[in-house]
Amino acid sequence: MGAGMARDFDLTEQVRGIQVPTLIAAADADMAPPSHYAEIFELLDGGLRDGGWMGEGRPRGGHALAILPGLTHYNVFSSPLFAAVTLAFLDSEPS
Repeated sequence: MGAGMARDFDLTEQVRGIQVPTLIAAADADMAPPSHYAEIFELLDGGLRDGGWMGEGRPRGGHALAILPGLTHYNVFSSPLFAAVTLAFLDSEPS
């Protein structure tokens, strides 16, 4: 790759600026390790405290994280589990 093609892919501030409820869904054997997706979720105020009995500690903004077991980067989107998690997220009440 030539010097002119190098790019900075640090999108931290863009992720922190997301203002619509966002589901981060990944396979447990995806192209990045699950910890990477957890870091993104943390940028959205997720995983920083106990969620609470009534969901009062859930991330502000209605964001959610799903690491789907037994799947890979190649088959996650054809999984019934992916469909179930996505539909449950879409059907959930905004926080």
